[in-house]
Amino acid sequence: DLYDRLMKKVSAATQGKQVKSITFVWMQGERDARESHGTVYAAALRGLVQQLRTDLGRTDVDFVIGRLSDFDLPNKIYPHWTLVRQAQVEVAQSDPRGTWIDTDDLNGSNDGLHCTPEGYMEMGRRFARKAIEMLEHGKTEPGLRP
Repeated sequence: DLYDRLMKKVSAATQGKQVKSITFVWMQGERDARESHGTVYAAALRGLVQQLRTDLGRTDVDFVIGRLSDFDLPNKIYPHWTLVRQAQVEVAQSDPRGTWIDTDDLNGSNDGLHCTPEGYMEMGRRFARKAIEMLEHGKTEPGLRP
């Protein structure tokens, strides 16, 4: 449902326009970590990126992943927390059009999982900086990793 809604919005916003570049921003994984889907997360994320590229008819879709924070590194609350974190970095580093941002210092709300309002603002800035770097310098140049 979410993917279909995304594609409808993208289609409506780009209809009749020539789009120079596409950058997909991804901040997700908590539920997968909680529900122990860490072993299939990388394949599912790669599948999502490929589906976007196919549906948009573009091979040049860039993506920026927000790696899960350091909330549960011992995996005591979310059993696959570190597996999902590792998968996110693996997917970003294995694709010449992907990269990732670090969010370890952004969580700090009352529950420890979510970001503070300031943390969300900083996350947005990090996503924007990384997307701009990819546009300006090309993903394959050294130094684009966090």
